[in-house]
Amino acid sequence: MLMGEFKQEILRINNKVNMEIFKQGLLTQRVDVMHNRAVIVAKNRRVGLLSLPYVMDKASTEIMDRTLISIFKQRFIQLMQEEMGVTVIAHLKDYDPEHEIAASVTFFEKPVEELLQELKSPQRQTNQTNKAGQAQSSQPESEG
Repeated sequence: MLMGEFKQEILRINNKVNMEIFKQGLLTQRVDVMHNRAVIVAKNRRVGLLSLPYVMDKASTEIMDRTLISIFKQRFIQLMQEEMGVTVIAHLKDYDPEHEIAASVTFFEKPVEELLQELKSPQRQTNQTNKAGQAQSSQPESEG
């Protein structure tokens, strides 16, 4: 897999989890990769239900934020394993509700350069070989 593809997959999963947990996509996001980690900075709107309580009861809203972030981290790690096949040692995340910016750091079990050599590109996975070494398409055959 190429570095650009790797970054795009990380951002796709990050946005997918954001949609699952917060029911909205990200406005912007950027990922920087170095050594065995990826740093994601994203801009997103505050979840509507948490905006009003934040003004009136900041402590309770912060507890809810922490809970949602914890759920997000678990799901992000799960999808990185399931969809990319990489092992994430830890995923640290924080969110600033005033500026609506989230930042996270993902730690992989290996340096990214090693991971890239082991991972297949998403568009290159269409033709795989079976046990006999014959080319096998992962695309469904058309009926007709």
